[in-house]
Amino acid sequence: MPTASTAALICDTGALLDYLVANAADHRLFRHAIDTARTRYIPALVLAEVDYFLRNERKAMRSFMRDVAGGAFTYVPPSLDQLVRAMEIDRRYADLGLGLVDGSVVALAEALGIRRLATRDVRHFAAIRFAGGGSFDLVVLPADPDRA
Repeated sequence: MPTASTAALICDTGALLDYLVANAADHRLFRHAIDTARTRYIPALVLAEVDYFLRNERKAMRSFMRDVAGGAFTYVPPSLDQLVRAMEIDRRYADLGLGLVDGSVVALAEALGIRRLATRDVRHFAAIRFAGGGSFDLVVLPADPDRA
């Protein structure tokens, strides 16, 4: 059985930004958490957000895409059912203002049965409860949580 540090992990946007940008506040923490995971899942909508935020860091994005294409990360496009579920989650947690991307992270976690999440968005993801019970295991506590 994998240890907690090597079990599968879903990566959210802020965590990937810190992972990819060497001078980011929590670069080393996210680099360690993500690099030691057995399988690293990248939800498709998260990848689109990462690309948007790295629009001025094209070298970092191209390097990351080479890693994704080479199999270092597992790219997961959402199914239509997962998108519907993401919007249900967004509606359920309307007071948090999750949106489709964060909702899709939760829907993927439920579909895969994965609870480990790399994110900067502590406020949102710490509040989420899965349909089957339980909550996320946030693998890093960022120095300045909730900053994208």
